[in-house]
Parts: sequence; C-alpha cells; structure tokens
Amino acid sequence: MTVTEMALYERLAGLLDHPREDIKLKTDECIKVLAQFPQYTAEVGDEMRRFQKDIEEMPLDDLQGVYSYTFELSADFSLDMGYHLYDGFKRANNLSLIKSMYRDNGFPFDEIAKGELPDHLPIVLRFMGFSKDAALIKSFREDFVIKAMEKLHKNFDKTTRNPYRHLIGAIYRIIDKDVKEEVK
Repeated sequence: MTVTEMALYERLAGLLDHPREDIKLKTDECIKVLAQFPQYTAEVGDEMRRFQKDIEEMPLDDLQGVYSYTFELSADFSLDMGYHLYDGFKRANNLSLIKSMYRDNGFPFDEIAKGELPDHLPIVLRFMGFSKDAALIKSFREDFVIKAMEKLHKNFDKTTRNPYRHLIGAIYRIIDKDVKEEVK
C-alpha cells in the first residue's frame, strides 16, 4: 500500500468522525487525494462531491444532529461493522480477534479508539491505512470489511436526504474496487 493509499483511508476515516468545524476542509482534502486514484470510478468522485455539496448547505449544528441521529441512534446505520454481520457470541469473538490483530500489528488502538469498539468503521479504515502487511489487509478487507460495508451501503440506499449516504457510497465503492483488484 502506497503512502497515498494510506492517506486516502485516513482521510475517509476523518470524514466519519463526529463532524467539527473542519469537516468542509477535510472533505476538500479527501477529494484532492481521491483525484490521485484513476482506478476508482467516476461514481466515487461523484458521490464525494454530492457529500461535499450537501454539507456545504448545512449548518454545523444540523450536520452534527444528522450524524448523531444516523450513526448513534439507528442500528441500521451503525458504524460498528460487526453489528451488520454477527450477533452475540460471534460478534464478541470477532471484536476480540480484531483487537488482537491491532495489537499484533502495533496499531495504537487505545489512543485512536477513544472508547469506540474495534470494529468501528473509522478505526477499521485507519488500521487499513496504518498496516504495512498487504496480505493481512487483503484478508481483512475480503473476509470482513467488504461484507459489512455491503450491508451498510444497502441500508443507506433506502435513504434519500442524508448526506452520509454519499460518503458511505463512496467508501463502499473504494473498498469494493480494492477487493476486486486484489482478486485479480
């Protein structure tokens, strides 16, 4: 994974953090980094620009409310990716495995997580940008991340007026393309 690829995953993760005053600047930066990746379809760029347009027109307080309502109060849109795949013991086991993977790879989970679970999408994206182990990231993406993202993306497909549907759509398409490239 190149430095630019690592930067892209970090930028995407930053857009999924609770929005602050710098959300518009972060979106601009992410779109600029994304422009360095011709392998991603024009649809990815279109989704990012739609997200950018939607948040440009929205006061920060409103965007924070949309974020909280979407990701913190609705299970269908949870950023805790394991929720979309597992229940009970299987989910707990998966969380433990992910946390062990982070620890074994020197990923500073405790510093980054700030109380979130190991399968929280911004943390997962940061790990994928952090790790230099291409085989591990390939396996993680194929076996877990894309499957959860597919379900989250489908849940967002049912919404029409949520700016985050565009961001999730872009992230899903990026990861889907990365998985398909790895399979070749």
